[in-house]
Amino acid sequence: MKHSTMRLSTATMNLDFVKKVEALSGSSVRRCFQCGKCSAGCPMRSFMEHPPNRIVRFLQLGQYERVLAGRSIWYCASCETCTTRCPNK
Repeated sequence: MKHSTMRLSTATMNLDFVKKVEALSGSSVRRCFQCGKCSAGCPMRSFMEHPPNRIVRFLQLGQYERVLAGRSIWYCASCETCTTRCPNK
């Protein structure tokens, strides 16, 4: 996978969408530093075209359309393994 060279900023983020995701999930998209622990522990990861950490990165970069266009979010089992493993909660 090629890593994006875009920088995280309020100019690239759709803050209204990010705030909505954060309010519904109880997790902070903006605090993610891409350690990958969420994806490493996800039992549904093998079924997703984008693992959890990449979905968060898309949100950080304002690419929420890619998240909504994909099927990955619908494979989530709501087991909260990602939240449990996250060093930033």
